[in-house]
Amino acid sequence: LEFASRGCKDITLLELNSINYSFIKKVIAELGIDCINALKTDTFKFIERTGAKYDMIFADPPYFLSGDGITCSAGKMVSVKKGAWDEKISLKEKHNFNKKWIRACKHVLKPNGTLWISGTMHNIYSIGMALEEEGFKIINNITLRSKTLNHRLYGHNTITIVINTSTALNSGIRENINV
Repeated sequence: LEFASRGCKDITLLELNSINYSFIKKVIAELGIDCINALKTDTFKFIERTGAKYDMIFADPPYFLSGDGITCSAGKMVSVKKGAWDEKISLKEKHNFNKKWIRACKHVLKPNGTLWISGTMHNIYSIGMALEEEGFKIINNITLRSKTLNHRLYGHNTITIVINTSTALNSGIRENINV
C-alpha cells in the first residue's frame, strides 16, 4: 500500500497465508487501489512461472522465530508460533533458504533493479551474507525503531531494511532509482 501511495503504477503482491491474503484484498478494495495485483501463491512457484522482470522487489522473508517461545501482545503472554513457514531451523538450513530465495529474486529482477529486504536480527545477518554470495552489493541499511508495550522488558524492537543492487548496476550501469 505504501508503494501505491507513492505513485507506483504496477505492483505485484504475493501472499501465501489465506488470512493475510483476505485482509490484503479487503484493504485494497476498501481503498479503491487498482494498481496492486495481489496473488495468493507461493513465491517460488510464482517466480518459476512468471516471465516478468521487476524494477524493485521488497521482500519480507521468514524470521524463523516460531517455536515454543512466548511474547507479549496487548499485555498478554502469547505463543510466537506463526506456522510451519516460520519454524526454527538450523543455521545452515536458514542460510541455504536465504540464498535460494535471493537467487530466485535475482532471476526476476531487471539488470538495474534493486532488492529491499525487511528482517530482524534473527535472520538479517544471514541474509546480508547470502546477498554478497549471490553477487549483490549492499548499498544502504535502514533501521526502524518501534517501542514495545512493555518498555521495561524489551526496550525497543528494530526491523532492518537492507537495500541492494544487482550485479549489473555494480558493474557500471547507473540510473536514478526513485521509490
